[in-house]
Amino acid sequence: MRCAIFNAGPPIYDGRIVTVGQLVLFSTETGDAWLLDPADRLAARLARDGENEPIHIEETDTTFAIGWKGRYRLEGLAFVYLRSRQPGRVTTILGYPTERLIETE
Repeated sequence: MRCAIFNAGPPIYDGRIVTVGQLVLFSTETGDAWLLDPADRLAARLARDGENEPIHIEETDTTFAIGWKGRYRLEGLAFVYLRSRQPGRVTTILGYPTERLIETE
């Protein structure tokens, strides 16, 4: 089994949404980037305000596992992020493309 730390690379200061299988990657004009699993409501931030945040990924020849950092939900215009390692810590972010993210679910 190989173990790797994935770094998002330089941020894209452009709002984009890309789906890869069941996963959704999105970036914002403010330099935030996220990896989401809509089926299980899992989330990992890849960049914040243009600063990269590492994500842990383990892979084998046939599977891979992502070190999810929390869960998310969409409430109208709000993206709500609940951190796994900090129970009770909730971050609500406005300005994300929640309407388009709902379409990917």
